[in-house]
Amino acid sequence: MTNNELAKPIVINLPLADFTTEDKIYALCQHERESHVARYAASLLLRYPTVYIVNAQEQRNKTDQSKYTVYVGETNNILRRSAEHIHIDPKNRKDWNDIKERLEANPESVTQYVIGHEHFNKSLTLDVENKLMQYMLSSNPVRALNNRQTNAQGDYFTKNEFEGLFSEIWLELHKQNPELFPAEQIIRDSALFKASPFHQLSKEQLAAEDTIMQVLVDEFGKESHSKSKTNADNKHEEKKPISRPSSLIFVHGAAGTGKTVLLSHLLYRIYNEIAFDGTDAETDEDSAALSTSGNSIFKHKRAYILVNHDQQVNVYNQIATKLGMQTAANKVVMKPAPFINEFSGRDEKNNIDINRPLDDKADIVLIDEAHLLLTQGRQGYRGKNMLHDILRRAKVVIAVFDPHQILQTAQQWDKDELSALFPNNELESARSAETFDVRNMSDLHAWGEDFKLGHIHLTQQFRIAADDDTIDWIDNLASGRSIDRIPQDMGRVYDSEPDIHNRDEDCKPYEIKVFDSPVELFKAIKKHEQPQNDDRLKRGLSRVVATYDWQYSNKENPNNPEYLWCVEMHLDPDTKHWKMGPGTQQNQGYDPYHVDERADYFCHPWNYQLPHPTTNTGLKTTEVWAEAPQTINEVGSTFSIQGFDLNFVGVIIGPSVKFRDGKIVFDRSASKNRAATNRRDGNIDYSQVNLRNELNVLLKRGAHGLYLFAVDPELQAALKRAAQTEV
Repeated sequence: MTNNELAKPIVINLPLADFTTEDKIYALCQHERESHVARYAASLLLRYPTVYIVNAQEQRNKTDQSKYTVYVGETNNILRRSAEHIHIDPKNRKDWNDIKERLEANPESVTQYVIGHEHFNKSLTLDVENKLMQYMLSSNPVRALNNRQTNAQGDYFTKNEFEGLFSEIWLELHKQNPELFPAEQIIRDSALFKASPFHQLSKEQLAAEDTIMQVLVDEFGKESHSKSKTNADNKHEEKKPISRPSSLIFVHGAAGTGKTVLLSHLLYRIYNEIAFDGTDAETDEDSAALSTSGNSIFKHKRAYILVNHDQQVNVYNQIATKLGMQTAANKVVMKPAPFINEFSGRDEKNNIDINRPLDDKADIVLIDEAHLLLTQGRQGYRGKNMLHDILRRAKVVIAVFDPHQILQTAQQWDKDELSALFPNNELESARSAETFDVRNMSDLHAWGEDFKLGHIHLTQQFRIAADDDTIDWIDNLASGRSIDRIPQDMGRVYDSEPDIHNRDEDCKPYEIKVFDSPVELFKAIKKHEQPQNDDRLKRGLSRVVATYDWQYSNKENPNNPEYLWCVEMHLDPDTKHWKMGPGTQQNQGYDPYHVDERADYFCHPWNYQLPHPTTNTGLKTTEVWAEAPQTINEVGSTFSIQGFDLNFVGVIIGPSVKFRDGKIVFDRSASKNRAATNRRDGNIDYSQVNLRNELNVLLKRGAHGLYLFAVDPELQAALKRAAQTEV
């Protein structure tokens, strides 16, 4: 049976206070169905496995949007399970006690969506439950999401029905409550969805996660044994914490290889299984048994996730807060400098002394985008190397690292330090998770201290939905190696394992186009944000980005009518080439009322400057740049787009990237990115690698397409030749 032939799912909504009889469920099924159909629908809900969503609505906030506390579960007996949630769970769980109090104060504020289908079995309901958690996490009105588990299943008999059935379930939920259940495309385009811990992991990611969990078992098992022996031998003697070398595991992988998804999933698994907040994972019959939740060596551990990128901090903060991993922002999710300061001692004047890490270390630290860590002091950081300072303050550190995404001189590494951290050229050929042996983690002596060191490599590409030849072409351009003929993409070809992060739409050919004009490129990208009859022309979130070759400042631009800093170009009437700046144009500057109406002049503001069209405010702290509606008319940079996905990306390659004598070259004099072109200690120039990495980051944002325009005439000509089809 195909997905099109499947029966429609049954979705009923009933107040949680009124669940107690089969007659009530039958009456709700009968409301829109004939009698015999209603009896069958009710029997599916009462006799078959079901998935349910309990939502407690809070009072509307200042923006007139409701906020919800949501619980997602699955059960074999919805009547009994509902009774347990109201009468038993509130006695030992705060989340259910809160729901019960709200139910008693206003019975109509707490409702329950119950979902049934004739093909529901245990595996299928667990998959639906897991994906509902993934979608609900990305719903803006959801303030808190409770469940405490991930249940993504492997293969099973009806697995091929899952995607189509889930879309039908979500569509029905959307019809019943469009505020709580937004359109599916809105959910899938959100940064929270893309960083969600509820993605089903690939075999490679699962192997990496299991390997890391084994390191934690090994580390804290030894710690527990040592403490028990010390306490037995010295019952009355107070001892300092046992000091052992910290363990450092690098997780390598190019842009789009699922590093953030792995880290997010790992954090949530640590939260549930290691219970670093002192709570136990659920053990009721409708929750999967967690293998280590009952092991005392994992109680009361402190885990943190660090990232040196403001917008990614915001995304992780929302995930951790909604899922109850922290009671407020910046408790579990932190930037590196505040974490280092928090675990530092004080000098005689009670000032933070970064050279005095506390003996009481954090247990586990995850670092996303560890290549963004500073390797020299700057601004609020007084140390010399952030990774070293974090290692001195944690027992186990898991660091996601991609050297090809280092963008600033202050993030570049000394060759000797890199050789110590990657002694066997692991940056290019780290061991896969399947061959990683915890017992053989190497000894590292760096910065005058000893550590345990391991490396894991992720290779499977999830972001760019293209065949290998197309991915290789993008890699060659992004690394500055070559500009070959653009291959005709045949769509992503699945091997034995399906791509579990995307859907069948990702099999469509990846589109690479070279535009003669930045104006036309911008118009083409904006089409993907507008409804089209052909879904090939509309695949959601798309933005234009550019190399940092136009001036930008946090202060207002006094030379612009709108006081904006803009990416500005004009078409030279003599050479027919696009050149930097306004030229001799009249009424220059960004015109919000006549956007892209002139074929010979281009001007769009840099990121973070345009106000929201309805609130007239700037970007909210919880908002991702690409998701705000006004940013469709801005030009993004690595500062706004690094670490995030788009469906289609338009890249304006400024004059810092040129093509000379058949080679791509990088011109530091044409870049406005001082953080990339400044010399280290006044004499070490990292600008070539920084500018190359900047191009790499920008070119690898798009899941379905890459649109290109280059300011340098020779580079533009090379791209146009590459785009020509063979005759």
